[in-house]
Amino acid sequence: MDWIFEISNFLIGSCLASHACVIVERVGKEDFIFSRSKCTNCNQQLNIFDEIPLISYLLLKGRCRYCKIQIPAEYFVTEFLGGAAFLKIDFSNPHDAITAIVLFNILLAAISDYQSKEFDIAFVAPTLFISALRIIKTFHQINITDLVEFCPIFLLFLYETIKNKIGKGDLIIYLVLTFCFDPKFANLTFLTASIILLSFFIGDEVSKKEPVAFIPFIYIGLIIQLLSN
Repeated sequence: MDWIFEISNFLIGSCLASHACVIVERVGKEDFIFSRSKCTNCNQQLNIFDEIPLISYLLLKGRCRYCKIQIPAEYFVTEFLGGAAFLKIDFSNPHDAITAIVLFNILLAAISDYQSKEFDIAFVAPTLFISALRIIKTFHQINITDLVEFCPIFLLFLYETIKNKIGKGDLIIYLVLTFCFDPKFANLTFLTASIILLSFFIGDEVSKKEPVAFIPFIYIGLIIQLLSN
Protein backbone atom coordinates (compact mmCIF):
# COMPACT_ATOMS: atom_id res chain seq x y z
CA MET A 1 0.00 0.00 0.00
CA ASP A 2 3.04 2.28 -0.29
CA TRP A 3 1.63 3.81 -3.47
CA ILE A 4 -1.38 5.18 -1.55
CA PHE A 5 0.98 6.77 0.97
CA GLU A 6 3.07 8.31 -1.82
CA ILE A 7 0.07 9.60 -3.77
CA SER A 8 -1.27 11.23 -0.60
CA ASN A 9 2.09 12.84 0.07
CA PHE A 10 2.34 14.04 -3.52
CA LEU A 11 -1.08 15.70 -3.25
CA ILE A 12 -0.16 17.33 0.07
CA GLY A 13 3.12 18.57 -1.37
CA SER A 14 1.50 19.98 -4.50
CA CYS A 15 -1.12 21.80 -2.38
CA LEU A 16 1.61 23.28 -0.18
CA ALA A 17 3.54 24.34 -3.28
CA SER A 18 0.43 26.00 -4.69
CA HIS A 19 -0.01 27.95 -1.47
CA ALA A 20 3.70 28.82 -1.45
CA CYS A 21 3.16 30.61 -4.77
CA VAL A 22 0.33 32.59 -3.21
CA ILE A 23 2.47 33.53 -0.19
CA VAL A 24 5.35 34.81 -2.34
CA GLU A 25 2.94 36.72 -4.55
CA ARG A 26 0.99 38.39 -1.72
CA VAL A 27 3.46 38.76 1.16
CA GLY A 28 3.53 42.35 2.36
CA LYS A 29 0.63 43.24 0.06
CA GLU A 30 -2.50 41.36 1.11
CA ASP A 31 -3.78 38.45 3.16
CA PHE A 32 -2.50 35.09 1.94
CA ILE A 33 -4.08 32.88 4.61
CA PHE A 34 -7.83 33.45 4.69
CA SER A 35 -8.63 35.19 1.39
CA ARG A 36 -9.52 33.15 -1.68
CA SER A 37 -7.23 32.90 -4.68
CA LYS A 38 -7.97 35.08 -7.68
CA CYS A 39 -6.73 35.63 -11.21
CA THR A 40 -3.90 38.16 -11.18
CA ASN A 41 -5.12 39.52 -14.53
CA CYS A 42 -8.90 39.94 -14.16
CA ASN A 43 -9.05 39.70 -10.32
CA GLN A 44 -11.92 37.21 -10.60
CA GLN A 45 -12.12 35.01 -7.50
CA LEU A 46 -11.41 31.39 -8.38
CA ASN A 47 -13.82 28.61 -7.47
CA ILE A 48 -12.72 25.47 -5.69
CA PHE A 49 -12.37 23.51 -8.95
CA ASP A 50 -9.95 26.11 -10.31
CA GLU A 51 -7.65 25.63 -7.33
CA ILE A 52 -6.96 21.90 -7.57
CA PRO A 53 -3.17 21.67 -8.04
CA LEU A 54 -1.98 20.33 -11.41
CA ILE A 55 -5.38 18.95 -12.41
CA SER A 56 -7.11 22.34 -12.77
CA TYR A 57 -4.21 23.60 -14.90
CA LEU A 58 -4.57 20.63 -17.25
CA LEU A 59 -8.37 20.81 -17.42
CA LEU A 60 -8.28 24.55 -18.14
CA LYS A 61 -5.48 24.01 -20.67
CA GLY A 62 -3.30 26.48 -18.83
CA ARG A 63 -5.74 29.41 -19.13
CA CYS A 64 -7.90 31.39 -16.72
CA ARG A 65 -11.51 30.20 -16.85
CA TYR A 66 -12.77 33.80 -16.93
CA CYS A 67 -10.41 36.04 -18.93
CA LYS A 68 -8.68 33.20 -20.83
CA ILE A 69 -5.21 34.65 -20.21
CA GLN A 70 -2.36 32.12 -20.28
CA ILE A 71 -1.38 30.91 -16.80
CA PRO A 72 2.42 30.73 -16.48
CA ALA A 73 3.63 27.14 -16.75
CA GLU A 74 5.90 27.84 -13.77
CA TYR A 75 2.90 27.34 -11.47
CA PHE A 76 2.36 23.83 -12.82
CA VAL A 77 6.08 23.01 -12.53
CA THR A 78 6.21 24.36 -8.97
CA GLU A 79 3.23 22.26 -7.89
CA PHE A 80 4.78 19.17 -9.45
CA LEU A 81 8.14 19.78 -7.74
CA GLY A 82 6.35 20.38 -4.43
CA GLY A 83 4.58 17.04 -4.76
CA ALA A 84 7.86 15.27 -5.58
CA ALA A 85 9.65 16.90 -2.62
CA PHE A 86 7.12 15.55 -0.10
CA LEU A 87 6.81 12.11 -1.69
CA LYS A 88 8.69 10.24 1.07
CA ILE A 89 7.76 12.41 4.05
CA ASP A 90 6.18 10.56 6.98
CA PHE A 91 4.11 13.28 8.64
CA SER A 92 3.58 11.08 11.72
CA ASN A 93 7.34 11.13 12.34
CA PRO A 94 8.50 14.29 14.23
CA HIS A 95 11.83 14.31 12.36
CA ASP A 96 10.08 14.15 8.98
CA ALA A 97 7.58 16.81 10.07
CA ILE A 98 10.51 19.15 10.73
CA THR A 99 11.99 18.19 7.35
CA ALA A 100 8.65 19.18 5.77
CA ILE A 101 8.97 22.65 7.31
CA VAL A 102 12.49 22.95 5.90
CA LEU A 103 11.30 21.86 2.45
CA PHE A 104 8.45 24.36 2.47
CA ASN A 105 10.71 27.22 3.58
CA ILE A 106 13.31 26.50 0.90
CA LEU A 107 10.52 26.27 -1.68
CA LEU A 108 9.38 29.78 -0.70
CA ALA A 109 12.94 31.00 -1.18
CA ALA A 110 13.21 29.19 -4.54
CA ILE A 111 9.98 30.73 -5.89
CA SER A 112 11.01 34.21 -4.77
CA ASP A 113 14.51 33.76 -6.18
CA TYR A 114 13.08 32.67 -9.52
CA GLN A 115 10.77 35.67 -9.70
CA SER A 116 13.01 38.44 -8.38
CA LYS A 117 16.54 36.98 -7.95
CA GLU A 118 16.26 37.43 -4.16
CA PHE A 119 14.17 36.28 -1.22
CA ASP A 120 12.96 37.69 2.07
CA ILE A 121 14.89 36.18 4.99
CA ALA A 122 11.52 35.74 6.73
CA PHE A 123 10.77 32.93 4.25
CA VAL A 124 13.46 30.76 5.83
CA ALA A 125 13.31 32.11 9.40
CA PRO A 126 11.74 28.91 10.85
CA THR A 127 14.38 26.83 9.09
CA LEU A 128 17.18 29.03 10.43
CA PHE A 129 15.77 28.47 13.93
CA ILE A 130 15.69 24.70 13.32
CA SER A 131 19.28 24.87 12.05
CA ALA A 132 20.38 26.71 15.21
CA LEU A 133 18.77 24.05 17.39
CA ARG A 134 20.49 21.30 15.38
CA ILE A 135 23.87 23.01 15.84
CA ILE A 136 23.37 23.19 19.60
CA LYS A 137 22.16 19.62 19.80
CA THR A 138 24.85 18.01 17.64
CA PHE A 139 27.84 20.29 18.34
CA HIS A 140 29.54 17.68 20.54
CA GLN A 141 29.01 15.01 17.85
CA ILE A 142 30.93 16.82 15.09
CA ASN A 143 33.63 14.59 13.62
CA ILE A 144 36.60 15.18 11.36
CA THR A 145 34.78 13.78 8.32
CA ASP A 146 32.01 16.34 8.66
CA LEU A 147 34.57 19.15 8.96
CA VAL A 148 36.50 17.95 5.90
CA GLU A 149 33.29 17.82 3.86
CA PHE A 150 32.00 21.16 5.14
CA CYS A 151 34.90 23.60 5.59
CA PRO A 152 36.40 23.69 2.05
CA ILE A 153 33.02 24.13 0.36
CA PHE A 154 31.85 26.68 2.92
CA LEU A 155 35.05 28.73 2.53
CA LEU A 156 34.72 28.57 -1.25
CA PHE A 157 31.10 29.76 -1.14
CA LEU A 158 32.01 32.47 1.39
CA TYR A 159 34.80 33.72 -0.90
CA GLU A 160 32.51 33.70 -3.94
CA THR A 161 29.83 35.54 -1.94
CA ILE A 162 32.28 38.25 -0.88
CA LYS A 163 33.35 38.59 -4.52
CA ASN A 164 29.64 38.83 -5.50
CA LYS A 165 29.99 35.79 -7.75
CA ILE A 166 27.10 34.06 -5.94
CA GLY A 167 24.30 35.49 -3.86
CA LYS A 168 24.15 35.53 -0.07
CA GLY A 169 20.95 33.52 -0.33
CA ASP A 170 22.79 30.59 -1.90
CA LEU A 171 25.21 30.53 1.04
CA ILE A 172 22.33 30.65 3.52
CA ILE A 173 20.62 27.70 1.82
CA TYR A 174 23.90 25.75 1.86
CA LEU A 175 24.23 26.29 5.61
CA VAL A 176 20.59 25.30 6.13
CA LEU A 177 21.06 22.04 4.23
CA THR A 178 24.31 21.35 6.09
CA PHE A 179 22.83 21.73 9.54
CA CYS A 180 19.34 20.34 8.84
CA PHE A 181 20.75 17.29 7.05
CA ASP A 182 24.55 16.90 6.92
CA PRO A 183 27.54 18.31 4.96
CA LYS A 184 27.67 15.38 2.52
CA PHE A 185 23.97 15.76 1.71
CA ALA A 186 24.38 19.52 1.20
CA ASN A 187 27.42 19.05 -1.05
CA LEU A 188 25.68 16.44 -3.20
CA THR A 189 22.61 18.65 -3.46
CA PHE A 190 24.68 21.60 -4.67
CA LEU A 191 26.67 19.39 -7.03
CA THR A 192 23.47 18.04 -8.56
CA ALA A 193 22.03 21.55 -8.80
CA SER A 194 25.19 22.80 -10.54
CA ILE A 195 25.12 19.97 -13.09
CA ILE A 196 21.46 20.66 -13.87
CA LEU A 197 22.16 24.39 -14.16
CA LEU A 198 25.06 23.85 -16.55
CA SER A 199 22.97 21.44 -18.63
CA PHE A 200 20.08 23.89 -18.70
CA PHE A 201 22.12 26.84 -19.97
CA ILE A 202 24.72 25.05 -22.11
CA GLY A 203 25.19 26.93 -25.36
CA ASP A 204 22.96 29.82 -24.21
CA GLU A 205 25.36 32.77 -24.44
CA VAL A 206 22.70 35.34 -23.54
CA SER A 207 21.73 33.66 -20.26
CA LYS A 208 25.38 33.24 -19.29
CA LYS A 209 25.74 37.03 -19.15
CA GLU A 210 22.70 37.51 -16.92
CA PRO A 211 22.20 36.73 -13.21
CA VAL A 212 20.77 33.26 -12.71
CA ALA A 213 18.36 32.23 -9.96
CA PHE A 214 20.24 29.27 -8.49
CA ILE A 215 17.96 28.33 -5.59
CA PRO A 216 15.30 26.73 -7.86
CA PHE A 217 18.04 24.43 -9.16
CA ILE A 218 19.12 23.74 -5.57
CA TYR A 219 15.54 22.71 -4.83
CA ILE A 220 15.54 20.29 -7.74
CA GLY A 221 18.86 18.90 -6.52
CA LEU A 222 17.37 18.57 -3.05
CA ILE A 223 14.44 16.57 -4.41
CA ILE A 224 16.76 14.23 -6.29
CA GLN A 225 18.84 13.61 -3.17
CA LEU A 226 15.76 12.99 -1.02
CA LEU A 227 14.32 10.49 -3.48
CA SER A 228 17.63 8.70 -3.99
CA ASN A 229 18.22 8.12 -0.25
